[in-house]
Amino acid sequence: MWPKPVPIPVEKHRGQGIPEGFFDIDESDEEDVNNASDSDDDETIESESDIEDDRSLDGEERLGDVEITKKRPYDEGTCLTLVWGHAPRLPHPGLGPRAPPASPWFGATCPACLTLGTEPVSKKKNKKNKQLDPKLYKPPTVKELNQLRETENLFNSNLFRLQLSDQGWLKSINVKMPMKQQPFEGKGSFQFIKPSAVSIVGSFASNSFVGPDVCIDLAVEMPRQCFQQSDHLNERYLRKRALYLCHLAGTLQSGHLVQSASFRLCQGDPLRPLLEVRPEGKLGKRVVVALRPVPQSGVFKLARFSPEKNNIRPSWFFTTSDAIEDPYPPTPHHNHSAIQDLATTANQEYCRQALEGHPNIKDGIRLLKVWLTQRKLNKGYGSFGGHIVAQLVSHLVLQKRISVLGSSYQVVRATWVYLAQSDWTNFGASLAEPSMGTPPVSAFHQYFEVVFVDSTGYCNLCANMSKETYERVKREADLAVKCLDNPNINSFQVLFMTPVPFYRQYDHIIRVSHLSRLETDQVRQLDHTNHTLPLAQVPILATLREGLGRRVTAIAVSLEDTPQWSISIDPPASADSLTVGLTLDPVHAFINIDKGPTANTEEAEKFRDFWGPKSELRRFPDSSICEAVVWPVITLADKRLVCGQVVEYLLASRLGLKVIYVADQYETLIKHSKVKPANFEYGTGEEATLAVLSVFNELSKHVRELNDLPLEIISVQGTSPVFRYTDTFPPLATQSRPGKKVTKDGPTCILLNDTSAIGMAPRWIPVIEAVIQLALSKKWPNDLEAVRRIKAAFHVEVAKCLSQQCGLTAQPHPNFLDVLKGGFVFRLRLAYPREVGLLKKHVTPHGVTTYVDTDESRDLEKDIVHIPTITGAVHGLHQEHPSYGPACCLSKRWLAAQMIDPHHFPEIVVELLVAWLYLSPEPHEPPTQPQTAFFRFLHLLASTNWVTQPVILNFNTELTREEVVEIEGMFQSSRATLPPLFLATSYQPSGVVWTKRNPTLQILVRTAMLAKESLTIVEEKLFSRHFDTKLIFRPPLDVYDVLIYLRPLLNPRRLEAVDVNKDQPVVNLPSYQYHQGEKLPVAGFNPVQCYLKELRETYGEFALFFHDPYGGQVVGVLWIPAAMEVLDFKVSALMSIDLY
Repeated sequence: MWPKPVPIPVEKHRGQGIPEGFFDIDESDEEDVNNASDSDDDETIESESDIEDDRSLDGEERLGDVEITKKRPYDEGTCLTLVWGHAPRLPHPGLGPRAPPASPWFGATCPACLTLGTEPVSKKKNKKNKQLDPKLYKPPTVKELNQLRETENLFNSNLFRLQLSDQGWLKSINVKMPMKQQPFEGKGSFQFIKPSAVSIVGSFASNSFVGPDVCIDLAVEMPRQCFQQSDHLNERYLRKRALYLCHLAGTLQSGHLVQSASFRLCQGDPLRPLLEVRPEGKLGKRVVVALRPVPQSGVFKLARFSPEKNNIRPSWFFTTSDAIEDPYPPTPHHNHSAIQDLATTANQEYCRQALEGHPNIKDGIRLLKVWLTQRKLNKGYGSFGGHIVAQLVSHLVLQKRISVLGSSYQVVRATWVYLAQSDWTNFGASLAEPSMGTPPVSAFHQYFEVVFVDSTGYCNLCANMSKETYERVKREADLAVKCLDNPNINSFQVLFMTPVPFYRQYDHIIRVSHLSRLETDQVRQLDHTNHTLPLAQVPILATLREGLGRRVTAIAVSLEDTPQWSISIDPPASADSLTVGLTLDPVHAFINIDKGPTANTEEAEKFRDFWGPKSELRRFPDSSICEAVVWPVITLADKRLVCGQVVEYLLASRLGLKVIYVADQYETLIKHSKVKPANFEYGTGEEATLAVLSVFNELSKHVRELNDLPLEIISVQGTSPVFRYTDTFPPLATQSRPGKKVTKDGPTCILLNDTSAIGMAPRWIPVIEAVIQLALSKKWPNDLEAVRRIKAAFHVEVAKCLSQQCGLTAQPHPNFLDVLKGGFVFRLRLAYPREVGLLKKHVTPHGVTTYVDTDESRDLEKDIVHIPTITGAVHGLHQEHPSYGPACCLSKRWLAAQMIDPHHFPEIVVELLVAWLYLSPEPHEPPTQPQTAFFRFLHLLASTNWVTQPVILNFNTELTREEVVEIEGMFQSSRATLPPLFLATSYQPSGVVWTKRNPTLQILVRTAMLAKESLTIVEEKLFSRHFDTKLIFRPPLDVYDVLIYLRPLLNPRRLEAVDVNKDQPVVNLPSYQYHQGEKLPVAGFNPVQCYLKELRETYGEFALFFHDPYGGQVVGVLWIPAAMEVLDFKVSALMSIDLY
């Protein structure tokens, strides 16, 4: 039973309800209100604290459980609204069925605030003997009762205190507060009143949205009655905004119009959640509606949120006694979170004025948004969002820098040119008129790294953007302009259709975790209200800038978009990790000494303070004595990781942070873990390659200087992959001696024993091939057989001269010459260009001479003409981009690990495809780290449609634009007769030299599938501390029809396997020492390759054979479907096949 309500005199019992001063302005508020500098910023809404000062109401005349609120449009006087939750505990009608009975005090519902009705009171002091107007108690009509009941059911309870303990109503509607309330305490009250207006804003309103889903932004205007004077302080406005969203979410989910409702952060700002709803039915599959609460116009003055103002009181925010004292520091970033809502209408109008009636401008904005989306620059905290693009283009249009008659191409180009030339970090842009009396742009530069002020003159649209993100946008814009100016690439494909994920864009990736452990000063904590990401991002980036210096050309931050979450769960925790990308400067990145200032100077003291114990005094070759930091390196692979040493040291010593450094994880696959050379560290093979090239240069000099030869030797050109820096496991020099069981001594060579008794293959010693070019002569015969005999004789003569004049061991053969030099075996071949023509020559029975390409002529031309030419070009490419060689090795290693050996995918084709990534790197810059190039190679295989995409390598820009167009035209007109992979170069424009036979279309499809799966694994596991990098190098075996397992001891390259036996001891190669009469070792002998060759020659028409040439222990067999078909027996179909 309800107790009979008794009117309580206004003059009594102040302390029986709400705690004293609950709705009063606290000391910090009072200081702000009375601050003379803010005297012109008084708000239009008066609060209860304002009414307290009225002469008609003194401090003792406020009812304890009664709140005096402002006069509403529906009131005849001032409405007394009962606040529930205090003694006596009288439930609110919207919180349950226990509503009090009707009475003169608690009878009706006030249509203004939707709470229990109250006795009207005038602003004058009430007299005890004053007669109340009986008209005010006239019973409501049926229409009024229905209207009040519907309103009550729709909006439920509307008066809520901001304390967490008084937000239990959220549980009744199953909605969680979409923002963290820290600290929990908050003064003021919140009323839910239906929106005063709802309008479409954003890209949908301006018709510049992009798909795939259509997002309609609705600005839901919160009426002025929802606010009090001091709501700009201490997150009150932002919390009311969030509560308003909660009430909307609860109401919408109870209806039948909404399929789903979820919260999402606006541009990653934890203080600005949005409510996203999807309509019921088919519309919800493609349309999402984003509700954005904004205050009614005039509620707050924009000047209240100027960047120099303080709107978070330290005494409220910090619970400790050592809080910041007056004067309070400015809170520009918190102010920005609030002022964005206030400027929504003005900015929307600014865009409308510029874009209305100009669909070409809107198309340009769409293209720019797609461009940003592909680079993931428009989502997340501090991003370059679509609203910035729209404002920028509108500004350029109104400033006549973009013609309204121009095409969408001209719009994007003009915007890119402007961005590339802009400098918003030092000279910000403003859309406001200078005569508006707004703060100058220089005032914003005091608080923000990037400044782009909107049309109101108070809101910096780039307030949360870091300098690194802005510089990244500038670089991308500059690169986009260069793409447009490059006639040799499809710029539209590159700029708008190619995704640019973060891990494929930068050479080194840094993942910093546990950001919350980083200590920051109170001023920044106050400004960002303990938002972890910006608090940690600023000191981390500042440290990296100073520490890396000229080693990097760019530092970028990965913009991570906060996922949406259900309205019934708590918001996700703030990101506790930061991902940073580095683009290395190939000139300075690999230097292992940081030279500092001269000793005994002020700069030297700062240098020591920054580097700590790493700094030391060193004397340099120029006799200067300076502070310096030395980073230990041994191999070239170590030099590529100097930046990693710098980053890990600085973040650990200065900030106490640990990182996951992604740069060379996959390079372990091209390290020889089980073989150790005697004279150098192997690394990733570059040192071994340089050793080979050094010895070859000496041999080449000896050969060119030989006397007593019938023809002069002009040059010796290497053709093996090692000369292109692309040999996955380069040859290693060693001393060769005959064994006891496997090999035996010969006259000039070490020979194999009886092969039938061999139980183990000899050590793998590859041959290094080169071509000898002779001077021109007219004495060569025109007979092919005679030419071959002369070449054989020349090989004998060269071997004799090398032995007599240089003391080298050489063994001639009819087709080549093997020479032992410096512990390596070189195989030299004599090149006679006219021999190719003799192989093509064909005389018909009628005596007509024709020249027809044959397999033999193609192979010879490739060996003595094309490969030497390409080797020289690729060698130069590696000199320009030292990461090219290891990137090729890693790419070939991956393909081989998938059991796609050079028989199916030739090595030279892999090398040229990787070279294409360097010659035409768009939309990237050429990589400096091999691992980054490897990721791009996988993407190239996974995403390229080889049927429509020709590969044209323009080495040294020797092809003119006209020649490139001609090659493209030939490709399109003759596509049906060309190989599946069309690969043309400056020296082989036909496009068929390298891919005439392989790879086939089936192999290309297979590699695309494998590359796509590998990329998926990389993206998922790249930042894991316990990631198995060999995972993508283990082939699936279940796709093969037959598996043939090999005997490990007969596999001479078993130590190169991906999963080499851990118990296998490391082979320490002895140092090579020259001695007179040394003998050639068994070189180039691989029983596994001999076995594969026989399988393919014998059963090639029935099956395909797959194997990993780098130590693979299994051969995969795949039946050819056509070979399994049942055919009628025909004698002609036997094709000389033995039947027994």
